[in-house]
Amino acid sequence: MIGANLTEAFAGVDFESGAVATMRDGTRLIADIYRPQVDGPWPVLLMRQPYGRDIASTVVYAHPTWWAREGFMVVIQDVRGRGDSEGEFYAFRHETEDGVDTVAWAAALPGSNGRVGMYGFSYQGSTQLLAALGKPPALRALAPHMTAFDLYAGWFYRDGILQLSTTLGWASQMLREDARRRGAASEAALEHNWLNPGALCALLPIQGVAPITHDDLPSYGRDWIANSRPDPYWAEFDLLPRIAELALPMFHLSGWYDFYLRGSVEGFRAMAATHPDQVLLAGPWQHLPWGEHVGGIPLGPAAAPTTDAAMAAWFHHWLDQESVTRPAPLPPVKYFVLGRNQWSEATTWPPADTTSQTWFLSSATRANSRYGDGTLDQGGSGGPEDLFTYDPEVPVVAPGGNRGGNAAFGPHDLAPQQEGNNLLVYTSAPLTRALTIAGDPRCELHVKSSAVRTHFVVRLSRVKPDGAALFLTLGATEVPDANAADGKVLSIKLDPIAVEFAAGDCIRLDVASSAFPLLIRSPNTATDPAQVGAAREFRRALQIVYHDDARPSALILPTLIVD
Repeated sequence: MIGANLTEAFAGVDFESGAVATMRDGTRLIADIYRPQVDGPWPVLLMRQPYGRDIASTVVYAHPTWWAREGFMVVIQDVRGRGDSEGEFYAFRHETEDGVDTVAWAAALPGSNGRVGMYGFSYQGSTQLLAALGKPPALRALAPHMTAFDLYAGWFYRDGILQLSTTLGWASQMLREDARRRGAASEAALEHNWLNPGALCALLPIQGVAPITHDDLPSYGRDWIANSRPDPYWAEFDLLPRIAELALPMFHLSGWYDFYLRGSVEGFRAMAATHPDQVLLAGPWQHLPWGEHVGGIPLGPAAAPTTDAAMAAWFHHWLDQESVTRPAPLPPVKYFVLGRNQWSEATTWPPADTTSQTWFLSSATRANSRYGDGTLDQGGSGGPEDLFTYDPEVPVVAPGGNRGGNAAFGPHDLAPQQEGNNLLVYTSAPLTRALTIAGDPRCELHVKSSAVRTHFVVRLSRVKPDGAALFLTLGATEVPDANAADGKVLSIKLDPIAVEFAAGDCIRLDVASSAFPLLIRSPNTATDPAQVGAAREFRRALQIVYHDDARPSALILPTLIVD
C-alpha cells in the first residue's frame, strides 16, 4: 500500500507490505509489517483495524515506523472484509477467532520474540479485548483505548437511550466501504452521507433510515438500532460478565469528552477489581484528536498527549522478557483535573480519598432558564416543584450544539442554551473556596410526567465569574411509567469527571428531556423512539421535578478531600 519510492522515509525500518495470515476457515487477512533494522528478536505490537491498514490510527498515535525505531516489530492488519483482506465484515463478530489466529501468526513471524501486545483505540480497542477472550498464549498485554467492554451500555445506548449521532454516523461510514466492495446500489447514497452524515439524524423512522437499512448491505447497522434492549444480541458483545477470562495486563485510556467514556472506565474498574496490572490514563480529550484544545477551549500545555512514550515504556516492560519483576512504569491511575488543568495520580478510580457531597435542588417554582430562581444548596431542599414542557420537535441540543446533525462534545459554554425555558437550571452561590470532584456524579430526581414514557437528561457545568457555563458531564435515562400517580424516583449516573471549581466559580445543574442529536428523541409515547414514523407522532409532555422536604431532589458530587 506504500510505494517503493516512498520507503526511503522509513530509515532504520524494514517494511513488508501485504503479508498474508490465513485464518482457520481459509480466509486470508492482509497486514503490513515494520521491523527494526537492529538485531532482534523483538516484541510484536499488533493492531487490527477496519479503516485501511496504512492509516494505522495515526490520527492519535505515532506512525508505525516510530514504534519500530523504538524496538518493536509492528503488525497492522486489515480485519476481515476490510481493506485488502478477504471475507465479509460484520462489526465485532469475527474478532475473537480472527484475533486468536492472527496473534499466533504474528508471534511466529521471523524476528519475533514470541510475545505479542495489542494497541489501538475505538474499534481497534475492541479487537484487542475480543482477541483476548480466546486466550492466545502469545498475547501478553493490551492497550484498549477509548472503547467499551459492554457495547450496548458503553457504546451504543445510554441507560436505554440510543446514542443517535454516533451510531448513525459510524454505521454510514462503515457501510460505505461495504457498498464499495459489493458494488451495491446504495453506494451513491452512502457517498452522499459521507459529506453530510448528520442529516440522517433528522430522518424518520430511524429504524428504517436509508441507506443504512438497505437489503444490499450487511445488517449490523440496522441490528444496532432494532435491538434497543440488552437482549441476547448484545450478550455476544458484553465482556463485563467475562472479565475473569481477560487475565492480561492492560493500559486503559479514556477521555472526559469521549462519547464512549463510561464504557472505557467501567471496563477498567471491572478489570482492576479482578486482575492486577491495570492502569488508567484519563485525559481531557475528545474521541479525536487528542490535544490541548478541546471543543475550541484551551486546556493548557499539560493537556498535550504523551501517550506514545508512555505506551512504549509500558509495552517494553511486559514484552521484552519472559518474567517481569520490576515495577510497572505507570501509576495505577493518572487523571487530568479540568479547571486546574493539571494531572493527578491515584491508586484507584475514583480516588480513595473522596467523599460524597450533596447539593439540593431548590426554587420558588421558577427554575426555568438561568434567569430563574433555581439554586443548589447544601442546606436542604426548598419549594414544591418546577415544571417545563418537553417538545420533541424543539429539543434541547447536545452540549456542543447541533452542527448539521452532528453532536459536538467538549467544555462548551452552555450559558446560551440555558437561556431557554425548555429546561430547568439550578446554580449554587459562588464558592468561597476551591472544590475538587473526581469520580461519578449522581443526580437523584423526584419526577412526574404527563407522558407514559419519556427521557430525563441532566448536565453538570462549571460557571465562571464571567458567566460562562463550561460543560463537564451528563447523564440520561429512559423513564417508563413516567405518569405514575406517585411519580418516579430517578437515580441518574453522570459520566466520570475530574474538575476543580475555583473560589468564585458556581456549580450548575440543568435538567431537560433531550440532548439532540447526541441522544435519540423520546416521542413521549409508548412507541420505541426508533420506530416513530413521522413528526406528527411526537407528543409534548409536561415534566415535573419535585424538591420539597418529602421529595428532596439532589446532586451528589464525589468530592476530593484536600488537606
